[in-house]
Amino acid sequence: ASVLRDEMKVPIDYTKTPSEDFASMHVEFRTNDGYTVLGEATTSWSFVGPGLRLSAELLGPEYSMKWNSLDSGLNLFFSREVRGSVGEDLIEKQQAETGGMPVVPAEPVAYGYEAEDRHFARVFLGLEEPRLTFADGLDVVKMLMTAYQSAEQGRTVDFPGENLDTFTSAVSRYEWQR
Repeated sequence: ASVLRDEMKVPIDYTKTPSEDFASMHVEFRTNDGYTVLGEATTSWSFVGPGLRLSAELLGPEYSMKWNSLDSGLNLFFSREVRGSVGEDLIEKQQAETGGMPVVPAEPVAYGYEAEDRHFARVFLGLEEPRLTFADGLDVVKMLMTAYQSAEQGRTVDFPGENLDTFTSAVSRYEWQR
């Protein structure tokens, strides 16, 4: 935080002001068939390592699936002797510039940008209906605010959380403890 403050001249001092760079949420819900299932979502802007990693795992009673955008089967290595001027990193959030580097063929496809952009353009042109609506976005915000309530209260909170229309998270109030 002090390096960021000193070198980037950012107006916020992250040694004194909280910032979110990691989140984990566990969701328990019932399927239409009455089964209780668990979901987990984790995100971090502070992943240390080469490449932009997107991953997912699916576990069931008789099956599992794992996907990681950096497991392309193609890797690249740059020695420490590679020299060049500082420039644009290979990809957004690239942590390393030497050593082992994953190569993700067709990154726009792997990260979903190609399909998202095509869908957005078709919706904008009136050729198809949006797959996600304002109501979907509102549900996501409600889920996140319920997760904040759960973290702050240290207990499971039923969805939707309590008084979400007036709720402000401790992080937004600059009151979250380190």
